[in-house]
Amino acid sequence: MKEIFAQRLLTARRQAGLSQDQLVARINGLVKKTSIAKYERGEMMPDTRVLEALAVALNQNIDYFFKPYTVSVTNVAFRTQSELGARKEDSLRHEITLRIEHYLELERLLNISRTFSNPLKGRLIKGMADAENTAAELLKWWNAGSEGIGNVLSLMEDNGIMVIEMEADEQFDGYSAWVNDSIPVMVLRGKDVTTERKRFTALHELAHLLFEFEENISKRERENLCHRFAGAMLMPEDILLREIGRYRSHIALEELALLKDKYGVSAKAMAVRAFQLEIISKFTYIKLLEEINTDKMEYHIGSNTRIDNSIRFRLLLSRALAEELISFSKAADLAGQSLDNFMNQYNKHVTFNHFRQP
Repeated sequence: MKEIFAQRLLTARRQAGLSQDQLVARINGLVKKTSIAKYERGEMMPDTRVLEALAVALNQNIDYFFKPYTVSVTNVAFRTQSELGARKEDSLRHEITLRIEHYLELERLLNISRTFSNPLKGRLIKGMADAENTAAELLKWWNAGSEGIGNVLSLMEDNGIMVIEMEADEQFDGYSAWVNDSIPVMVLRGKDVTTERKRFTALHELAHLLFEFEENISKRERENLCHRFAGAMLMPEDILLREIGRYRSHIALEELALLKDKYGVSAKAMAVRAFQLEIISKFTYIKLLEEINTDKMEYHIGSNTRIDNSIRFRLLLSRALAEELISFSKAADLAGQSLDNFMNQYNKHVTFNHFRQP
């Protein structure tokens, strides 16, 4: 019991991004820093009054501190646009682990088993041609259609990948890992990011999950191969050639805007694809990027109305509520929200009395 509490307290504190001194301040000095340290080392347990204060300070239910660990996260690929700092990254890791635990707990409540098969297993990725070819193979394997992927995140969820969207620092780019050595999981920033970028990032993370790289390939080369795979998944060569032609001296932003809306691919990603496939020269590519990069969010290109979200967790949560397997307070806990916030969101979609209240 002490060991579980110790690890849970440490995890909750790091998830909150607090030092031991800051945690002491949050509980108004109810105990000293030395006591917090002893709790986290498993040397002693807090009394009920301190436990309740810690739960409030760390925004956790008391049950959380005594719940055995069921998740082992391995082969983590954690990418950021720049340095987040050790404390922020550590906090994100613990928050992600908690979200995974909640997801798996919900599946257990619904008696849902999760299976995943890597269709690219055994394929060694050596260069750009491999990244391009495996993208074409996967589109066929997953029956993604011949006219581009409609909903990237749903496609992944339908094929056994756990997708989690969360609020995070704008420096956070993506995260992928294996849970209990059998479940692939990817985490994406769900807010303050364009849909096109989120779709591209998701497919980049997918490559990290599926690819087996040749040993001598550097980290930077691996990132470039994952970029190539993501671009090829979103905009296959035959579609791009059909839409813009074999050779071009210039491509208008209006063309890219229409194609961005049609296929859910950023103008920059399409420019990169056109250069990779030798449709445009390097000079044309650079000039095109200058036009695109006047706004890095690309709000000046296309309607920017496309939506691509993960919905499986919310669907399962709604099912559990409908079947009365959980209360609204339990649903809020699994969703990582206060009961008031959860009910406000929930009531946007259904009438309050549609389900029995807890």
